[in-house]
Amino acid sequence: MITIPIISLSINESLKKFINKLLSKNQYDNKSKLIRDALLRLMSTMDTTTIDSDSEILDISKKIVGNLIIVIPNDYNIQKKINKIETVFNEHIVSKNQHFHQNGLTIFMVFEGYLEDFHKLVVEINSINEITNFRYLIIN
Repeated sequence: MITIPIISLSINESLKKFINKLLSKNQYDNKSKLIRDALLRLMSTMDTTTIDSDSEILDISKKIVGNLIIVIPNDYNIQKKINKIETVFNEHIVSKNQHFHQNGLTIFMVFEGYLEDFHKLVVEINSINEITNFRYLIIN
C-alpha cells in the first residue's frame, strides 16, 4: 500500500479565497487535488537540471510504467475530450480498456514512457472538469 505524505502550508487570504472559489465552482473535488494538479503543472514546465542533484525531486527524464483509471459519465463529448488527449499521447499508451456501467464509463490505461510525459498526461486529464474520479499510479 502506498502512503501519501501529508504536508501543511501557509497561504495568504487571497490564495485561500481563490482555492475556495475553484472548489465552489466544482473545478476540483478537494484542496489536495487542486494543489497536486498545480504542482504537477509546475513540475512539467520546470527545468530540473537547475535543481541540486542531492535533492529528492523525481527525475522527470526517468522511464516509467504508469496505470491510470478514469471514471467519466457516459457522454460522447467527454469521451471525445479523453480521445483527443489519448491521440496526443498515443505512442506512450500501450494498453487501454473501457468498461461501461450504469453510471458511466471506466477507462483503464497503461502508460510507458518518460515521467515528464506522464505528468503532462495527468495534467491534461485533470483539466477535464466532468471527470467523476481519476487515479493514477507509477509502477517503477
